[in-house]
Amino acid sequence: MAEEQESNNIPQMRTPEEIRWDTLRPYLLDPRKNYPEPYHILEFNEVGFGKIGGFGAISGQRKNGKTFLIVQLMAAILGCDGNERTKQYLPGLVVPDRTLEFLGHPPRVLYVDTEMEKLSSAKVLRRVHWLCGQDTSQPFPGDRFSVLWLKNMPSDDGVAVHRKRYDMIRLALDAIQPDVVFVDGLRDLLSSINDEDSITKILNDFGSLAEERNINIWMALHQNPSRKNDDDEAKMRGWAGTEFGNKVSDTLVSIKSKTANGVTFTVKQQDARDKDMDDWKFEVTEDAGALGVPRIITTGTNLSSKSKEEPLYDDPKLIREWIEQAKDHYEWPMTRANVKKTVFGEIGGQKNTAKQQADLNVALNMKYLEESTIKSGNGSYMLQPPEDLPF
Repeated sequence: MAEEQESNNIPQMRTPEEIRWDTLRPYLLDPRKNYPEPYHILEFNEVGFGKIGGFGAISGQRKNGKTFLIVQLMAAILGCDGNERTKQYLPGLVVPDRTLEFLGHPPRVLYVDTEMEKLSSAKVLRRVHWLCGQDTSQPFPGDRFSVLWLKNMPSDDGVAVHRKRYDMIRLALDAIQPDVVFVDGLRDLLSSINDEDSITKILNDFGSLAEERNINIWMALHQNPSRKNDDDEAKMRGWAGTEFGNKVSDTLVSIKSKTANGVTFTVKQQDARDKDMDDWKFEVTEDAGALGVPRIITTGTNLSSKSKEEPLYDDPKLIREWIEQAKDHYEWPMTRANVKKTVFGEIGGQKNTAKQQADLNVALNMKYLEESTIKSGNGSYMLQPPEDLPF
């Protein structure tokens, strides 16, 4: 009996064929298994982007609003608790309820700046705070927002500065445990833009971390210089841009436009592995004084500078001028009907159209913007406010 028990304790030798299949099995897809749809950290006009467990790219020509785009994304994520100012300035840009349920807590955001001066980085922090309705001189509630400034790193110990930045980000990921990371920018984590070994290591390491910890990671990288500011074919710079572009689930590009009416920026989704989303246009306002905060002013698929279609919206600045003039004609607050009559008729000389109602909505920054609008079939928004406008 003892000999029989002893023989049962001897490990069974596996055949080479069994070893091969045991090694392969974790990587084989099983058609009997239900694989869940990906979770996205954000959606715009009900189209998700920014895959949890994956990469996203922010790109564009230099000085074309990439950091202002990052500010909008971070504010939309951090303002997901229903903040009214976030809804006013970033209409349509929200965290899906499904994602919030999956995370189990309000998302934490880490912003890493490797390019700008410290004051500029501090302005990024304060812009996000302001857009979320938070005190710009106090930490974000719940320590949900952290800014890591890595432009100037010591270089007198023989360790390459780009390597120190990478190690500091890894340290921050362990300490802060963010759900979303924005690295502005990727170039400064490399010895050169064509450093094949460094970009491969970063993408492999960050890719594994993103998947293991359910993190969404965005990194900013300039496009190759182009004579045309709105070149849809422009690619991200160097070998790093090629490899990075192959790994990301979304690439968002910011394009700057100057006209007689001012400066605006158009955000386009250049690449996507999932459903394509609408473009949006934003301007940088003085609503927070000299700080300068972005506000989405138009949305839709016809915002390309190459489109020959008539723009969907009137100039919001012109609408605001009409409103200023209207204040001298009526007692305030005035009813919705009187606002429309004055702005679209006596002052603006315009017809009352769905397009203009949308413009009025943007111009007034109404606190009930998201709850009080419905999207019509032609892509415009019909204003559905209460009877008295809360000026």
